[in-house]
Amino acid sequence: MSKKAVQKALIIDDDEINNFICIKNMRDSGFAEQAAYCLRGDEGLRQLADALENNPENLPDVIFLDINMPLMNAWQFLDRYVELKERFPKEIHLFILSSSVYRKDIEKSARYDVVTDYIIKPLSKESLRQIQEKYFS
Repeated sequence: MSKKAVQKALIIDDDEINNFICIKNMRDSGFAEQAAYCLRGDEGLRQLADALENNPENLPDVIFLDINMPLMNAWQFLDRYVELKERFPKEIHLFILSSSVYRKDIEKSARYDVVTDYIIKPLSKESLRQIQEKYFS
């Protein structure tokens, strides 16, 4: 990919190794100019709220959200995110990024209008290419 798909990507996942791999694949594939991560859902919400209040251009263009995290899982995050999203000055594509292949999780994610798609881990260069082609071309 020679063209950058997004300026900023945010990964919300408690698995630091997965986050490192995701960021490396985003950089190597040219998917995002900047990529960062949070280890907890509540931390991700705080970052989004802070950017919204203080510097909206720091809002990510893409969020990759893991389902199973301590303290706040993806469903709890999404319930709070829905309220916050109404105030965002731009569209943010939110992808569930999970190792879960349970139909129940996939179907539940589809019930959230704010979820763009469900991606099975790992986030590979090929899956990033497919996301770029489907949502950013």
